Amino acid sequence: MSTSRKPEPGHVHETAEFLGDQFAEARRACGEVVQKHQLVRYLAHYSQGAFDFSYAAHDIESHDRSAMQRLGRQLGFTMSALDRRLQEARTGALIRTVLHTEYGAVMCGSVVPRQNVVGLCVDRTAVDHPGAPLSDAPEVRTMDKALSDLTTHMRARISLPSLNPGGWASADVVGVLTSTDPAGAPRAEVADEFADPRIVDACVGVVRPEDLQFVAYCTAGEVAVMADHFDHPSLAPFFTQISVEARRTFYRMFSRELGGVITRLNHTVGTAEPGGLLVRVVLDVEQGAIYFYRLAVGTYLVGVTIDQARVRGADERIARLAVECAPG
Repeated sequence: MSTSRKPEPGHVHETAEFLGDQFAEARRACGEVVQKHQLVRYLAHYSQGAFDFSYAAHDIESHDRSAMQRLGRQLGFTMSALDRRLQEARTGALIRTVLHTEYGAVMCGSVVPRQNVVGLCVDRTAVDHPGAPLSDAPEVRTMDKALSDLTTHMRARISLPSLNPGGWASADVVGVLTSTDPAGAPRAEVADEFADPRIVDACVGVVRPEDLQFVAYCTAGEVAVMADHFDHPSLAPFFTQISVEARRTFYRMFSRELGGVITRLNHTVGTAEPGGLLVRVVLDVEQGAIYFYRLAVGTYLVGVTIDQARVRGADERIARLAVECAPG
């Protein structure tokens, strides 16, 4: 591996020994991102699970850069395994992952299958402003949009259309929804032993067919509250490859599994900067996204949208629900 402080001032640039001229455009595009967004502490490119090149802030020591490089490689393998599991919902490939911790975020964006960019930033919103919606954490939000734009640009360079990662390209177009569909109440399930009407009312009240179509409140390894609008007639076009009940069953099971998934991801992200426990995770697929929001030890929210154009709005909606459901 070769190391230099060029071409981007303030960043250490490292490349794999085998790297050829075919990566020149990708290197230039990534270099522009770290130059424009100094909050991006580390940005790396991987192909087939192998490290290609990276840009790291100049104050990051060599051993820390090595840890970040390993983190990016491990994240790629983890995302491949998650992608196989998420395929069961018939919502397409995993294209963007946000691992938001107490102290920052690690993000993985897919250019094409098995070719990813991984970025890291520091953001202490979760600890310094505990009542703020995590979807609005400024540094995480900025890096998220920058990496989404980067992967879209890289796809355009090989004549592939945008997958609208993060729903950023459509966020301003679709606008903010202000009214609840009057068609009827969502389908809801509440565990017999669960007795907190505040949580039940909040979860049932937040789901709507337009964007956040599914919410689950999980505690002690079980789904205590679940509500969805998958039966709504307006969503029928989203169910041509899978039945409503099959998708509902998948999300019920995956919500229960997600606690274990997060535990494993905590071990992964804890090996390098920014560190800290995961408080928010976004698994963005081609058709929508799954959201995880930590509330307390063993307690978390899961949200789902199946509309890619509404990924950003649904994230903001469940972020506000997480604030409402937070203990104390």
